[in-house]
Amino acid sequence: MRRPPYERGVTRHALVDVPSGLRAEERSVEVPETARPAVSALIRSWEFKRRAGFGTPDAAPKEGQEGRLSKRVLGVRFSEPIRVVWASEHGFGYETRPGHPLYGEESFVLDDGVFTARSISRPATLLWVVLAPALRWMQRSTHDRYIAIVSAEVRRCIDSGRGPAGRGSGVRPGNPK
Repeated sequence: MRRPPYERGVTRHALVDVPSGLRAEERSVEVPETARPAVSALIRSWEFKRRAGFGTPDAAPKEGQEGRLSKRVLGVRFSEPIRVVWASEHGFGYETRPGHPLYGEESFVLDDGVFTARSISRPATLLWVVLAPALRWMQRSTHDRYIAIVSAEVRRCIDSGRGPAGRGSGVRPGNPK
């Protein structure tokens, strides 16, 4: 199957143009200033993916790191090879590797008080093309879970007195392209 080319790290910033042959998924939520340190620490670690139900590498994400994510779906464990393509104080992004059900990239960014989970992808093989509707549903559900995790972290900060109640916790739906 042809794998459309794209610039590695493209999900680090807002997508102006989605690379041809790939589908974009994006979800954002505002993060109040006093919750930003906690959310930043969370999304710069694999703990974020663990809270979403994934098995992850042990070491913190760093550029060039290769590893595997794992997820159990309907009793079947999927192992997903990945490589971190960027990591900074704002979050990190990784590309999928051969053997992953999807071809593409995913990132988690906290920038200017807004957390964004962003991905570009397509099914990696013909088998996954057949299952594309289920993959898209799972990807959207996972992005919604990311927003719920960040929102819970914001609430935890507010409840512990480290954030202004009722401010800056509005979800901003992405623009699937």
